[in-house]
Amino acid sequence: MKGYRVYSQIQQLKEKGFKKANVAKQLGINRRTVDRYWNMSADEYEANANQICRMKLLDEYGDNILLWLKSYPTLSAAQVCDWLKEHYRADFAERTVSRYVKELRRLHNLKKVPNPRSYEAVPELPMGKQLQVDFGEKWMIAPDGGRVKVQFAAFVLAHSRYKYAEFQSRPFTAADLTRACHRCFHFIGGIPEELVFDQDSIVSVSENCGDIIHTYEFEKLRQECKFRVYLCRAADPESKGKIENVVKYIKGNFLENRIYPEDDETLNYCCLQWLERTGNAKIHGTTKRVPAEVFQTEREHLRPLPNTPENMDTRITRIVRKDNTIVYDSNRYSVPLGTYNNQPEVLIQVEDGILHVMTVFNEPICEHAICTRRGMLIQNTSHVRDRESGLNTMQSELNELLGHQADHLLQTIRIEKSRYARDQFQLIQSLCKKYSVNSVLEAIRFCDENRLYSANYVKDYVEHRSKPQPKPTLLPIPVSNSKYHITTEKRPLDVYVKAGGTK
Repeated sequence: MKGYRVYSQIQQLKEKGFKKANVAKQLGINRRTVDRYWNMSADEYEANANQICRMKLLDEYGDNILLWLKSYPTLSAAQVCDWLKEHYRADFAERTVSRYVKELRRLHNLKKVPNPRSYEAVPELPMGKQLQVDFGEKWMIAPDGGRVKVQFAAFVLAHSRYKYAEFQSRPFTAADLTRACHRCFHFIGGIPEELVFDQDSIVSVSENCGDIIHTYEFEKLRQECKFRVYLCRAADPESKGKIENVVKYIKGNFLENRIYPEDDETLNYCCLQWLERTGNAKIHGTTKRVPAEVFQTEREHLRPLPNTPENMDTRITRIVRKDNTIVYDSNRYSVPLGTYNNQPEVLIQVEDGILHVMTVFNEPICEHAICTRRGMLIQNTSHVRDRESGLNTMQSELNELLGHQADHLLQTIRIEKSRYARDQFQLIQSLCKKYSVNSVLEAIRFCDENRLYSANYVKDYVEHRSKPQPKPTLLPIPVSNSKYHITTEKRPLDVYVKAGGTK
């Protein structure tokens, strides 16, 4: 309450007619403190105090935020706010995070790299009228330190600013764009009256004096979904200013400083989460409304999706991930083991709350009940490798090989080293092949008696016992110095008598 007492005293002296300099001298505080509280109302003080308390809560993540700012000089406060939500499920107001980031930059002398976004001033279009589409690309850092160039198609409903994007690590083709449009239509739950594009070769092959000739794939899409196409002229940014801002937004907020994941499907999955968490959940700078909230009304003005079987085949496709899963509506659904190697692309169809997965030839693969939650793994038990049954068989065969004399050791290994039980059993099997079964049994008995429950101890014992043990032999001590081999000559006593006698 020290801060509130200072604020209250400043306001009291102000009401008595004191000037700022006199107030600062009277209370013994800095003039800047007086300036800060001088024209502040009680409600403003309370809001400011609450803001300071929330900023203190950010201290828990301060080291991580500081590391981010040092590692990525272009990182914005908006990205920091999104990353806190993504990595720590920490929900802070963006204004609070912005002030905290500003203070960290000041304390550690970290220069901010400006990255402003511009907004267009054009008349708003009615609901369900227009969907703007554009392409973007950006280099991303790979986990191994290399670089990956990702391409993406961005979509935005002109009225609500509701966004969608699709990524891949190769250039878009007309077929890729068609599939992306189908997925976008299903994402927004309908079809707008008009789609806006640049004059791109994957959309049109010729203008023919004003009569646009579309590519085969795109023309088929247009006829199936019955929407109008508007191709922008060159140097006409006002025609699709909304989508150009979305492309910048995706580059600057989602892709900037993000590490490329293991595959394109994972990146698309992360993007869907980002759209739900940030891209469509933040107040738009122009409309001052949340796109996701406005979209709930605009959805009703979209035309329904065609439900013809032939359209379904080309409309919804999914890439099978390395872990034999596909992504649908922000969830991962399992497919049988080996699908990734044999069927890298599959078709999906949703009917009566069931997700049907099929081959590109409409042959059924599997099906799942649709999960209403997000970020979940829906896995069929038949799609998981049955490790227990195989391990049981291995243990039984090994025990039979050892004449059922190793029950206790094998079962203990199975319990205490469950993660490596298969490797342990394989090691004992190899010892039986390399040495005799009796040698292995002798080692097992020794390990049981000494409570050494590991195949490595069995291996050490067998290898030690299999080595021939040399018998010790006593060797004479070598004498290398010649002085120890000298013998003295014995002389008679009379020689010494003569030597000591008189001359």
